[in-house]
Amino acid sequence: MTWKPVAILVFLIGTLCVVDSVYAQMGESEAVIQGVHYGFNGVISKIQSGMLFVSPRVGLQPRTISPVKADRVGLHQARVGETVNLLVDSGNVLIDVSRGDRPIPDHRFVMGTLRYTDPYWSEIQLSTPEGPSTFEVDALAGSKLSTIREGVPVLVELDSDNVMIDIHKAR
Repeated sequence: MTWKPVAILVFLIGTLCVVDSVYAQMGESEAVIQGVHYGFNGVISKIQSGMLFVSPRVGLQPRTISPVKADRVGLHQARVGETVNLLVDSGNVLIDVSRGDRPIPDHRFVMGTLRYTDPYWSEIQLSTPEGPSTFEVDALAGSKLSTIREGVPVLVELDSDNVMIDIHKAR
């Protein structure tokens, strides 16, 4: 398959536009729907064994945030009653979270060819024009790797900690 620079540029611009407005700060009852990501807020209803239990507004399913993810995104001192902003993908999987008084941090996109996925889906390696790049994989995003085989062109979404939170086959 021959990659055409114009097709790649169009794909990247389209993908960036998809998530652009999700990163704006969300109000108490406001939700943001933009392409494949859905942003909304909720209130921490319980903290047990480091797990944060979040109750979004009526009609949305409750969410849990693992201690590892909570610590990575700066929620290690979270309290019951605190508002958080949540970002889920098209499969309804939590991909990012932030405190209610802060917007979801900007994400970065990397295009390349998938060269390696570790058997436990905790790390991937891409071949990019800049050379090989290795990224840690968020536990919730790991299952997406089962649908993509090595050698396939991909677009990887990275959070502010350079952790892969989403992956798509490139067209």
